[in-house]
Formats: sequence, structure tokens, C-alpha cells
Amino acid sequence: MITYQLSVTQGFPLPCTEDIWNEIIDRPAVKNICDQIAALDPAAPDFNDRKQALKRRLPIIIPHARAFVNNKRVSADAIPSGLAMLDVDHVENPREWWNNIISSFSAKSASPLSDELVASSLRRHGIVLVAITASGHGIRIIGERLERESIEAAQLRMATALNITEYDAVTKDLARASYVVPRDYILWIYAAGLFSEEDRPDLRELPALPPHVEDSSLTAQRDSAELTYRGIPYADIVQQLMLSIGAADGAEQGERNTVYFTLANYMRYICDFNVDLLLQVLPTFGLSEPERRQVIASAIGRPRKGYLPTVLQSAIAICERECSALGGIPPMAKSTDLALPELPRLLKLVCRRLPEDYRPAMVIASLPILGTLATRIRFEYLDRQEQSLSFFSCITAPAASGKSFIRKPLDLLLTPINEQDAIEREKEQAYKDKLRASKNSKNQPEDPHACPRNNGVAISIAKLLQLLTYAEGKHLIGIGEEMDTLVKSERAGVWSQKSDIYRLAFDNAEYGQAYMSDASFNAHIKVYYNLLLTGTPNSMKRFFKDLENGLATRVCFAQLPDTSFTEIPVFAPYTEAERAEIIRWARQLDAEQGTIVCPQLSQTIANWLEAKRQQAIDADSHAMDTLRRRAGVIGFRAGMLCYLLENRKFTKTVGQFAEWVAEYVFRNQMELWGDQLEQELTGALDIFSGERGSATSLLELLPAEFSNADLIKLRARKGQSVKGSAISMVLNRWRGNGKIEKLSDTKWKKL
Repeated sequence: MITYQLSVTQGFPLPCTEDIWNEIIDRPAVKNICDQIAALDPAAPDFNDRKQALKRRLPIIIPHARAFVNNKRVSADAIPSGLAMLDVDHVENPREWWNNIISSFSAKSASPLSDELVASSLRRHGIVLVAITASGHGIRIIGERLERESIEAAQLRMATALNITEYDAVTKDLARASYVVPRDYILWIYAAGLFSEEDRPDLRELPALPPHVEDSSLTAQRDSAELTYRGIPYADIVQQLMLSIGAADGAEQGERNTVYFTLANYMRYICDFNVDLLLQVLPTFGLSEPERRQVIASAIGRPRKGYLPTVLQSAIAICERECSALGGIPPMAKSTDLALPELPRLLKLVCRRLPEDYRPAMVIASLPILGTLATRIRFEYLDRQEQSLSFFSCITAPAASGKSFIRKPLDLLLTPINEQDAIEREKEQAYKDKLRASKNSKNQPEDPHACPRNNGVAISIAKLLQLLTYAEGKHLIGIGEEMDTLVKSERAGVWSQKSDIYRLAFDNAEYGQAYMSDASFNAHIKVYYNLLLTGTPNSMKRFFKDLENGLATRVCFAQLPDTSFTEIPVFAPYTEAERAEIIRWARQLDAEQGTIVCPQLSQTIANWLEAKRQQAIDADSHAMDTLRRRAGVIGFRAGMLCYLLENRKFTKTVGQFAEWVAEYVFRNQMELWGDQLEQELTGALDIFSGERGSATSLLELLPAEFSNADLIKLRARKGQSVKGSAISMVLNRWRGNGKIEKLSDTKWKKL
């Protein structure tokens, strides 16, 4: 039995039965992705990046493992399947290559072998699957292992039986994945062997390998397999480095020396600058031993840094996440894993015509608009401070990925505001016309205090303050479909003030300015302002580059799915009835006013905050503790909005929606800013987390009974303080919250 998973980044390992296997390999999406890979131009500069991006969307099987103890694809938790996978890379024509292998069987026989005899021969050698790899230029062979036979030994035995002289010797990790390919990529399969747990008695009768093979190559491979760095197999780190340097599929003819040198240059730092050790842990790429020794000597002779190179640190971090000495560090759940809850009727309508992957972002994009509509609503938060429906949302996605999908739904929701703005702009224009006409007159027209509320983001500070004053406590709304517009205003020197205004708007705090000149607008007012931005990840990083000013931690981020190399998403138009109903809901919200109270919602968010507080304590994460507070506020506001949409009743939908928004915002905040914020708050740098914003639970990683030394070692690995005061603070916090009890002065027990 083997396991499978939705992809290398989604889901968790599940048993793969023959029925599931047949369903997966016949999926149109699998064939479509492999067809796109085959159509890529190998000469294109971004060929490898495109190929890897496509492959990562494929389902995977994990042939070496029949199950995982903690449902995570981590080598330390794997239960072996009894199978071994052999990879042959850089095969120009895989079908012709396989036909030549079959022909070699016939060459050893007195007469050509029939298909039945070929199948019998393959089964005798324990081979259960032969398939072309997803790249289209490799062969993947899966076969059964003998009793007490290592993966490496099984690979060598199969390679010898099939007359294969070169193959990938690093494919030995129990959690190693293999991308699923369509049925027509499968060259041979013995399903009873691939999906059966029964022993194969005939394998026990296979002749032993020649003594010289057993004594040399096999022994060397077994020795290499036992080598690890910080509990991580060297082979895993090498494989991750190859992915990082764009050589995931190995080294092509003509670049083998270069790739080998690059790997040696990085790996020397964790191989004690030892030539013999590097020879064991690096793939050969078909180079002779003298050639490899010469390349390694050149790499070792280069100037050395006083620290691990960043690329190597990253490779170790990623590997440690999947296979650590501590049994695997579980990454924090991502926002993309969070299913949408039951939505109120209005948001159901808004999302109805969108692809499923776009709906969470649509919900987040709607919040500032809906909050602006219900601008007359006030309520008290858990701290008894008055709040309004203020929201900042930011939707990010690569260029040309369909970020503008939000425009049509939001235009419908903005109908009441845009109608009012049209009247206000007429007032404003009429006033300007009168001013021009009476330029030299003593009788100047009276300012009507016209206040259009939807003005985009390219607006001066003076004009913004004027509109905030004229709005008299109503929210203005700023929508910027290109975040770089605001980045340009930063370069123009007005950003510091605008950033202050945005931050104060989150809490509706006061802002003011006073100038001597009558030409400038002087004011001191509470700021009611909602903001919606869209842009690429790079423009987002440019815009929120200063984490210390606190603006980024007040924003609801949503990341659209990566649409690289996919078909154009379809956004179906709303029917006339749907358009009319959305506008009716918008008008209803626009008419809402007064102070609302919902104690059930307060309890819901209080419970969520407490759960996150406990999680932050376990992780000893100051970033998590900070971000949970902001996310709780945003979730509460979203719950109040949903409360209005549910006709001012606390329903199951209200509670679930509030929790979902809080959790979604929190996960995105941790993923985007968790590591950076943690470093700024504590000076720690978690270079071994392996996942941005992972905030891994320290307590979970410790054994049931642990010592101060265990905690010190773990914190040191995470780059956190190991001073006596810091250790005492963490232990006292855990003890005070009933998470541990003291066994002795230096020993503790988890509760």
C-alpha cells in the first residue's frame, strides 16, 4: 500500500487504493498540466520555473510510505510501504528507452520474449510500476523490497536487473513524493503488487547480488544513507539545494561540473570541509571520482564565510520542517486551508458568480465597502470602547491574474454611495463656478461643504482632511486598484502624513493639522476612513515596507490563487434579479444607524482570542500575541456587520463568520509578517522555522518530560534568547497557565 496527497503543498497523506489511483490518473486536470509541461520551450530562460510551478499543481504519491503517524508527510513519522522508487533522469525519448530495456531481455533469451514473458520477468524482479515522469524526460520505476532490504539496495538490485547504469541515488527518503502522471504516461504496471500488502514469496528466491557489488557500491550507499546533519539526511538538503539553484531535475550534459561545484560550495559548510564526506553525500551526475575530487577541492579552497550561506539556511529550514530530529515541525495552517463558512445572503449573492478560489478574497474586499455603507452604526468592543465598521483590505496577486474581478461586484455595492456622490460633486462644481464668477467680488458664495465619499487614493492631505471634516462622522472610502499609485505618493513626500491618517482611521482616533497660511486646510477631527487596495506581491512589499509604523498589522490581506499557466478564470455575469437584490441590500445597509449590542458575538470573539493566547504562549511568540489582538478586533467588526445582514439577530452564521474573518486575517498576517514582527519585537530570527510565520509551538516540540537544557537548546535553534531571565519567564508563563508542572529544579512535565 502507498499513500497519496492533493499536492506537495496541500492536504495530507491518505491511503491510495487501486480505485483512487485509477481516478487520479484519469483526471483531465492531470493530463492538462502534463500537456502544458510538454509544450514548454526548454530554451526559454524561465523554463525550469514554469515547469516546477506546473508540477507543484499535480497530485502526488508517496511510494515509500504506507502511512504517516501524525498525518504529515514527514520522514520520521513514515511507516514503510515495502516499496522502493528508482528515478532515471535526462531520458530524451522515454518510450524508446523503455523499448530498448525490453529488447535487452530478449537479447539474453534464445528467442524473442512475448509480452507475457516480459511481464513475468518484471514481476520476478519485483517491479510493479514503470512510468514517464511529469517532466516528460525521465523514467520512474517502483519495485518491491526484499525482507530487511534497504531502499538503496532495492534500487541497485532493480537497476542491475534492468541494465540501468545511471540513476538518481538521492531518492531514498521515506517521505519522497512522486508527481502523478496521466494514464498514457504509464509504460507498465502490476496493480496487484502496487496495491497489495501480501508478501511475494517468489522474491525470496532471487539470487544474491554478485559479491563485488554487495561489497563496494551497495555498502557505500548504505553508509551514505546513514549520514545526517542535525538529524536531516544530507540527501534531502542536497535535493532542496538543487531545487533552489534551478537544477531540480539534475544536471544536463555540459553543466554537470558547474552544478556539482555549486552544490559542493554550499554543502562544504555542513560537511566539515571534508572531501571524502562530500563525495559520499553529493550525487555523481555521471562524473568520474577523480573529476569529482578535483571539483570538491576547488570548492573547499574558496574563501569561507563566517556563517552558513542564506541559500543553505533556507534549504535546511525547509528540510527541517519535513524531517527534523524532533519528529517534524508542523507548519502553521495557512489561510488557503480555511474553508469559507456559511455566508449571509448578501455575500452569497456577491460570491455566487465567482470561481471558488476567488470567494475568500471577494469577502475580504467587500468589508471596507459594506462598512462604509453602514457608517452610522456604532458598538462597543470587549474593552468597552466605542467602535465603527472600519476596515482596511489588501488583495494581492501576480500581474494579469484577474485582480480586477472585484470591480463589478463592488460597483453594485457602491450604488447608494455613488448616487450620493454624484449629487455632492454637482454641488462642488456649482460652488467652484460661482467662485470663479465672483473672483473680485466682496460677496463670495457660501461653501456648501460638498462631500463625495468615494475619491480614490490619489488625494492630497489637505483635501482629505477637508472631506473628513465635511463628512461629519461618515466614513470616506478609498479604493486603489494599483497599489503603486500610493507608492508614488510616498516618493512625493506626503506618505508619512497619509500613513498616520490611515493608522488612526483603524481606531477612529483624532488627527489634526494647523498652518499659518489661509490657503491650507486646518482641522482637528476623528478619522473615519476605509481603504481597499489591490496590487502585486512586490508592490505590496514596497507599500508596507515599514512594519514598525503598525499599518500592515491593521490590514486584512487576501492572496488570490496563482493562475500561472492556467486557463483564464471565468467570472459569470450577475442576472438582473441578482443585481437588483445586491443593490437592495446595499441600500438597506446605507439606511442602518444607531448603537448595536450583541453579547453572544462578544463571547465568540473572547473565546477565539483566548485560544490564540494559549497558542501564543505555547509558541512563546510575541508576534502571534500582537497579531491575534488586531485580528480579533477585525473579526468582531465583521461579526457586527454580519449581525446587521442577519436582521440584527445572532445566528450561527454570525458567529462562524466572525471567527472565520478573525482566523483568516490572523493566518495571513502571520504568514506575511510573523517572522519580521517577531524579530522586531524580540530580536529573534527563526532561521530554522522552514515556514514563514510558522510560530511553531515550543511546548509541543518538547518531550513529555523535559529539562531546562532541552528548552535552551530549542530556543537557541530558533534564534531566541537563552538568557536565564528569558528561560525563567517562559517556564513561569507556562506554569502559571497550567501547561507544565515542576518535577525538580531543572525538570518539568507537560500537562
